[in-house]
Amino acid sequence: LPPSPAVMQAAMDAMAVGNLYPYSGEDLRAALAEFAGVGPELVMLGNGSTEVIDVVTRTLVGPGDETIIATPTYAFFETQTRLNGGTPVFVPLSDAWELDVPGIIAAVAARTKAIFLCSPNNPTGNSWSADELRAVLATGVPTVVDQAYLECGHAESFAPLVASHTNLIVARTMSKGFGLPTLRVGYAIADPWLIDVLHRVRIPFSLSLVSIWAGLAAVREPEVLEHNRRYLTEERGRLFDALRAMPGVRPYPSEGNFILVDISATGRTAPDVVKETLEDHILIRAMTAHRLTGSHVRVTIGTTEQNARFARVFRRVLGIEAPLPTTVT
Repeated sequence: LPPSPAVMQAAMDAMAVGNLYPYSGEDLRAALAEFAGVGPELVMLGNGSTEVIDVVTRTLVGPGDETIIATPTYAFFETQTRLNGGTPVFVPLSDAWELDVPGIIAAVAARTKAIFLCSPNNPTGNSWSADELRAVLATGVPTVVDQAYLECGHAESFAPLVASHTNLIVARTMSKGFGLPTLRVGYAIADPWLIDVLHRVRIPFSLSLVSIWAGLAAVREPEVLEHNRRYLTEERGRLFDALRAMPGVRPYPSEGNFILVDISATGRTAPDVVKETLEDHILIRAMTAHRLTGSHVRVTIGTTEQNARFARVFRRVLGIEAPLPTTVT
């Protein structure tokens, strides 16, 4: 779904003064804070939520430190921990993708400097509850919750918990539900003291003026975000039904802009299926980098036409002859 005319106009307006350095984006910071329901002093802008996670990790983790990561989840948590000299400690989700809160608490040690969670979780698509998060926060360990996919469905926002939990850092982005990944606009929500520290670590001018002005225009169009959410929710449901109708294919319910699919019952491996779908110019992902073993692939939700084409190609690659449901053909 392309950007709205207002967002594209704002980007062009910024390019008209492209000979100037950008400012700090305090207006975007205030707008995103209002959108999240917090004060602007609790918000730090970032070049996507990836910069937010990078800055937080560089601030908290050094050689010899440990982080706790609930897996399978976003691979960036592990890579950033290792790049900063830390050691990731993995606490697996249950077979039903449930969060192992007692396991996380038991893993906390003297060298634990951060706990990484993702809600809705990438790649499983499910979310954690506020009660589960409160139990983790009770350890006192800085806890980073990546909520990049929050606007893709109706998962619970954890931004309100920051006011009562100084060790909570929430990462958000405009790349998913807003549908603006090219802008690279992310933001952290955390205690004002920590936000001040993070600002000292973050590099200057990490957001361009194009990102600031176009992002600001997007925040001011809540109706576009709601349209995106409805479209994504409907298409995700249609594609989920199509996948569920395929013999040997097990899709998992999702609150993200993707669906995780277990194809082990088809006898095919994830790398082979990824390779064969790519030959038809469709890129899906194997989940080994997310520490998910077995034959799992993840497909991102696209337009109605893209989703229908993927379903046809996926059936052919898997050797499935059964017809698709009429809602997808």
